[in-house]
Amino acid sequence: GIMIRFKDVGYLTDGEIDLIIERKVPAHLEKFKAPTYYFQIKKHLSPYEIGKIDIRIGYNENTFYGGNVGYEIYPPYRGNHYAQKACELIKRVAKAHGMNYLYISCLPSNIPSNRTCQRLNARWTGTYYIPIYLEMYMFGVREINIYEWDISN
Repeated sequence: GIMIRFKDVGYLTDGEIDLIIERKVPAHLEKFKAPTYYFQIKKHLSPYEIGKIDIRIGYNENTFYGGNVGYEIYPPYRGNHYAQKACELIKRVAKAHGMNYLYISCLPSNIPSNRTCQRLNARWTGTYYIPIYLEMYMFGVREINIYEWDISN
């Protein structure tokens, strides 16, 4: 495949949360087979990590079912829309790579994550069965909600 050059994304902040780059993993080393940026989510200017977010560049079957964006907010910090805010920040990385939309997927049972997608105004494309040959299936995931988030504006 084409070698994607990682961008220097520096320090992403909205004044409330900061995304701190942890590592950049090339496609051939990534389970989603897409070049991936991994970030810590911290409260602004705080040393404490409140969650994680990653972005997978480009589009393939793994990024469709697994999403271009993955996030986790640690339990004490949930309920503050930090996942939504982190997605809004990480969208800059996608745009730097010329991406116009991002897939975000979540379990149908994960109400907070589905709400995050809705608050981002991502379009629900449907609930899909996971193909049995994907790693997600081997981890026990059978169905997934897939949202398409237009970031072109």
